[in-house]
Amino acid sequence: MDYIKWIRSKVGTEMIILNFAGAIVLNEEGQILLQRRRDKNAWGFPGGAME
Repeated sequence: MDYIKWIRSKVGTEMIILNFAGAIVLNEEGQILLQRRRDKNAWGFPGGAME
């Protein structure tokens, strides 16, 4: 089960604090690594939530 959905099932609409991290990864040619997001079908920097 998705961690955030699980937390939401416990606390409802109460505020929760989540930690996220992201990175800009460059190769020797100055190209930037991007990842395609499954949820929004968009490109973005690699990263995610920490549980």
